[in-house]
Amino acid sequence: MRDEEDPGTLELMLPRKRGRPPTFGYAMTDAQRAARYRARRAGQADHADVRTCSDMVLLDKIRASITAKDAELTGFLVHVLWQRYPLQLK
Repeated sequence: MRDEEDPGTLELMLPRKRGRPPTFGYAMTDAQRAARYRARRAGQADHADVRTCSDMVLLDKIRASITAKDAELTGFLVHVLWQRYPLQLK
């Protein structure tokens, strides 16, 4: 602690905390982090091209098409996923 009245007191240079600094200036709880992740993923799913979206967004779209019983869309989405990870036989 520095005394403002004493001109000879120096500010201590303490080492920084370990780890990555918090994004919003405070540490987020696990629930906040998960809610932010789900909201970001839902936002991507609304306007994402299925050929360029992330795997999780594509899996969410597959799950939604199965729930909607849309066999044609489900087949197309599974085909897109299959093209990303072709089977490599040795």
